[in-house]
Amino acid sequence: MGHFKVVFVYFVIAYNSYAQDKTDGNEVVQAPIEPLPVHWQQSRINEPVFDGVVHVVETGKKYKKTIILVHGLGYSGLRDWLGVIPQLESEYHVIALDLPGFGESDPTSLQLAPRRYAQLLKWLIPQFSTQQVTLIGHSMGGAISLRFASEFPEMVERLVMVDTAGVLHRSVFVRHMTQMPDRYEWLAKYQQQFDFVDTAVSRFNRFIDRVSGSMLSRLDRLPDPTQVLLSNEYAQQYVYKDRPTLNAAIGLINEDFSQALDSLAVPTHIIWGEFDRVAPLRTGEILQSKITHAELNIIHEAGHVPMKDKPNEFMRKLNYALNSPPSKKQNSNTVETKQLPTLTCNNQNERSYSGHYAFVYISGCRYVTLSDLYAEQIYIENSEVTMQHVVGKSDSLTMEVIDSFVTMTNVRLQGETALRVKGSTVDAAGSEFTGATLPIQVVSDSLIYLSVSSQHYKGEFQYLHGMSQGNSYKLR
Repeated sequence: MGHFKVVFVYFVIAYNSYAQDKTDGNEVVQAPIEPLPVHWQQSRINEPVFDGVVHVVETGKKYKKTIILVHGLGYSGLRDWLGVIPQLESEYHVIALDLPGFGESDPTSLQLAPRRYAQLLKWLIPQFSTQQVTLIGHSMGGAISLRFASEFPEMVERLVMVDTAGVLHRSVFVRHMTQMPDRYEWLAKYQQQFDFVDTAVSRFNRFIDRVSGSMLSRLDRLPDPTQVLLSNEYAQQYVYKDRPTLNAAIGLINEDFSQALDSLAVPTHIIWGEFDRVAPLRTGEILQSKITHAELNIIHEAGHVPMKDKPNEFMRKLNYALNSPPSKKQNSNTVETKQLPTLTCNNQNERSYSGHYAFVYISGCRYVTLSDLYAEQIYIENSEVTMQHVVGKSDSLTMEVIDSFVTMTNVRLQGETALRVKGSTVDAAGSEFTGATLPIQVVSDSLIYLSVSSQHYKGEFQYLHGMSQGNSYKLR
C-alpha cells in the first residue's frame, strides 16, 4: 500500500502538470525538441550546484532590464515560454534556462527541489546580469522563484509568480488534483442553458470527490515512503533514474514555504488561471494575503498554463505586472456594532454567508461558505463548510468542529482555545491560531492539515505546516 501511495502521487502530479514523459519499461520516450529562433543565443554552461551542464537562452538588448524565466515540470523546459519570449525581447534582456533534469540541461539523480534550484539561480544570474532582475516563474518555477526571492532579495527587483505549485501541504495539493473539475468544455453551453444539468454535474462531482477524499485520508494514515527518498541518495539514484518529473515533484511537495512568505519583501505580482486543476486559485489568495507587497490578478476561463490557454490576456496581465507596483487588496473585518446577531444554518445546503455575528451555528449543512465574516464564536457540527477571510475572537473557545469537513483559507482565530476539533477533517491554509491555553485542541480522532499557517501560544510563535492525525494534536 505504501508503494501505491508513491505511484499515485507521481501519477496525479505528472498527468495534471502536463509533463511529457511516457514510460515503456524503464525507457523514457521524449517528444522531439522544438527548434529555437536562430537569433537567440544559446549557452551550455558547466554549473557547480548539480555538477552538470545547464542550457541557457539569451535574447534582447543586454543594456535593458533583465528578466529571468523559470519553467515548471515537463521535459519541454524553457520551451514553455516560446509564446512569451518574442513579446518581451524588444523591451527587455531575457534569460531562460532549462532546469537541470529537463530540456537540454544535463540529467541528474540528485534530489531536485526549489531550495537547490534557488542555489543554481544564485550562481547563474551574475553570469548574465550585474543588476537586480525581474524573476518570472510558472508552476514549480513559481515556487523556485519564491524561494530565491525570499533568500536573496538583494538580487531581485520584482517577482512574478504564475499559478505557483507546491505551497499547500502535499496531501492538500494532491487532494485538489484528484477533484473533479467544476466545468467541462463539452457541457458548458448546456450548463448555461439548463440549470438541472449544472446541478446534476455538481452533485455527481461532489460524490466522486467525497470518495476520492476518503481514499486519500486512508493513505495519509500510512507511513510516507517519500521521506526515504528525500534522505537516501542511494534510493534516489535508483528511483529517480530517467524520472526527473517524479524527482522534482517529490522535492516540490515536501518543501515548506511558511517562513519564505512571511519574510518576502520583494514587490510581487501573482497571476492565476481561474480553473487551475493543478494549483488551486486558493493558493494565489494565500500568497496575496501572506506576502507584504503582493497583488493577485486572475485570468478567467484559463487553467494551469494561462500563457497557452489565454495568451493575449496573459500578456496584458504580465505587462501590467512588469510596469506597475503591486496594489495589495486589504481584507477588513472591523466590527461596527456591539449588538451582533446570531447566524443559524440548520439542515440547509449550498448557502453563503458574510457579515458580523456574535455566534455562528451550523448543523447538518453541506456546501456552506463563510466569507469576509467576523464572529465571536463558531460552532460547526455534521457539516461541510468552506471558510475564506474569516476572523473569530472570544475570551473562551472560539471555534468548535464536530463530525465535519472544514476548509479554511486566510482564517484568524483567537481565544482561550482558538480551535477544538472532534471526529473531523480540517484543512487550514494561510491561517493563524492564537490561544491563551491552547491554539488547537483535538478531543477525538481527527485529521488536521495545516499549510503555511501559524500559531501564537504563551508569547511564542510557531509556523504550522504538516498534518496531525488521531486523538491528540501532534503535528508531523
